[in-house]
Amino acid sequence: MAHHDIPPRLPIPGRGAVALPELAGTLSVRDRDLADAERDFGGHVHRRPLAVAFPGTAVDVAALVRFGRTHRIPVVARGGGNSVDGQALVSGGIVIDMSTLGGVRPFDPDRISVDAGARWRAVVDATLRTGTVPPVLPDYLELSVGGLLSTGGFGGASHRFGSQADNVHDLDVVTPDGELVTCSPTGNADLFDAVRGTQGRHGIITRATVALTRAPSKVRRHRLTYHDLGAYLGDQRRLVDELRFDHVDGQAQFADGRWRFVLEAVSSQPQPIDDLRHDSAEIVEATYREFVDRIRPIEAQLRSAGSWYHPHPRANVLLPGTHAEKVLGDALAGLTPDLLGVGGSVLLYLFPTARVAAPHVPKARDRYTVLFGVQRTAPPGDLATLRRMREANAALHATARRLGGASYAYPLDATAAQAA
Repeated sequence: MAHHDIPPRLPIPGRGAVALPELAGTLSVRDRDLADAERDFGGHVHRRPLAVAFPGTAVDVAALVRFGRTHRIPVVARGGGNSVDGQALVSGGIVIDMSTLGGVRPFDPDRISVDAGARWRAVVDATLRTGTVPPVLPDYLELSVGGLLSTGGFGGASHRFGSQADNVHDLDVVTPDGELVTCSPTGNADLFDAVRGTQGRHGIITRATVALTRAPSKVRRHRLTYHDLGAYLGDQRRLVDELRFDHVDGQAQFADGRWRFVLEAVSSQPQPIDDLRHDSAEIVEATYREFVDRIRPIEAQLRSAGSWYHPHPRANVLLPGTHAEKVLGDALAGLTPDLLGVGGSVLLYLFPTARVAAPHVPKARDRYTVLFGVQRTAPPGDLATLRRMREANAALHATARRLGGASYAYPLDATAAQAA
């Protein structure tokens, strides 16, 4: 819990100072806290709030939303600050730092109740002690539970279990009116559907009951390399349709002047790969804990190199499978190393669209949805390159939507928002 003096009144430009609601937590107007809250991991959007709240309970979140509504002050919820386009930033409003609501409660074999500010790493640390794990996990475990559920959340197990938002039993939500409500498929179902995948437009998630499944102790990681995009996508479709592997994802990597494609297929039991059209294969064994936290050493490397702290104007789109090969081929042909940046990467994997049941989680209008993530890193201070990257991102989002796809975790027009 952060400990800052609560100002008795909050100065609102043009309207004077207004009395604040009583809070179990704290609210800060210190320059350091405002500076931390005016940027996210993307680092290329800056908006300075009036104040930063550190709630002690979900009731505080509701009180702050009501306060903002009464005084026409925008309120946004911030999880780990990992958004890249300013989704949890607000000018002249209140940022609710959800990290102070990070509790992980005692749990049952098939479900666990966690506060929205908890990181997925904390969830995994708790559940793996009993040999269980959420069915779908993000690649990066430092994302917050509430933030990811509010965007939908995809991972390498989405071909089996859909999005993270498809694997929750119930939610506590603060509505835009400031009411704290529990919702589920059988109670307040409209709200339950509305808040999953809509980035806080219909409420701020404060707690979630997340489904659990059995976790293996060890896995076999198959890294299959392709130089032909069509063969790569064809094998991905085959593997997700056959449910041959527990986890399927992939990347495009630029090497020796051309793009190659790496399909990662993971299982707890040996699975055949001789019938696939890869050019080379590498198979390694790992503990399941090592596998789910596979991004941690990459993060450490990027932090050490400094690029972790540079601007990250990233674009994540969901393409319809019918158009994916053409769109990907064209996009990669124009994606030069300088437009990807040092430490940048390209995510590329697909899943059957029907697996995503939550009605408002973004997806393509096609049998298959292909996630294409261009994870750019801009040189610090190079405004020309940053502008070119942002223009390329905007063009990619426009292409995806025009063809029946969707933008993923893209900024929305909202007075209440929630980001991972």
